[in-house]
Amino acid sequence: MQAIVVRNFNYTPQFEHEYPAPKPTEQETLIQVQAAALSQRAKSGADGSHYSSKGALPMVPGVDGVGTLPDGQQVYFVANGSFAEQVAVRNGFWVPVPAQLDPVKIAGMMNPAMSSWMALQYRAHIQSGQKVMILGATGTAGQMAVQIAKRLGASEVIAVGRNTTKLEALSALGATQLINLSADSAAADLANAGQDVDIVLDYLWGAVTPLALKAIVPHRLHDDQPLKWVEIGGSAGTEAMIPAAAFRAVALEMVGSGQGSVGVTNILETLKAIVASEATAPFTFATQTAALADVDHVWSTATKSRLVFVP
Repeated sequence: MQAIVVRNFNYTPQFEHEYPAPKPTEQETLIQVQAAALSQRAKSGADGSHYSSKGALPMVPGVDGVGTLPDGQQVYFVANGSFAEQVAVRNGFWVPVPAQLDPVKIAGMMNPAMSSWMALQYRAHIQSGQKVMILGATGTAGQMAVQIAKRLGASEVIAVGRNTTKLEALSALGATQLINLSADSAAADLANAGQDVDIVLDYLWGAVTPLALKAIVPHRLHDDQPLKWVEIGGSAGTEAMIPAAAFRAVALEMVGSGQGSVGVTNILETLKAIVASEATAPFTFATQTAALADVDHVWSTATKSRLVFVP
């Protein structure tokens, strides 16, 4: 079968015409892949840097996608090896996708949508009327997080980022306040917005998180008001120097959200909820497609929308 293959973590994945097709076990089903997105999660798996990587080679990258079951039903699935014509998926690790929904859009948006939906629902336990701040709101996942926070009942959504153009566009997606990290007033703006925020979704980490905490914590209106800080990504760095006093000064609870911290049952429930939400009121989300054979040209190329491989 045709597939994108990694044979050395130090090199870009390559297209292969005749890679062996997967042989599903009794606990797996063979799915014909329609679309699979080139997400940051897929890239980190392909270079061996993701925390779940086992280091086994060769491997077909890709962690999810949209495809068809043997009976023809269209589904969104979660499984390693989706950058190929076929993939073996553990039985039940999929959710139905109505035929009227675009498989390319679903493949592209599910991973970033899942990151914030799971974080809000199962890690932060969002309640209607709470205020949500999103660090890294201008990224693909952050833009979805703005929309999802509103759909899950947030009364205010504070979008924080550096790209001025993308930041300004978030008001139309539901952001009620914008904070530009490049502005001289960034620290003061974070302090003001964070006075009574309930939840922070952090896609940045690195040097940004300590700066945000130092700005927000001393200015909390009520020290005993819970502040749930959910670490989701590390686009600004994989390590952060968290000020110890922050945990003592206010009711700060810092947790992570991702593969491993949320159970399979809740992940599947999240996927069903996202599909249902898309069917009811489509999200704003842009994609572009590429053939598997184009991997050399597109893997490291910056794109304005989510790249989706179409076998």
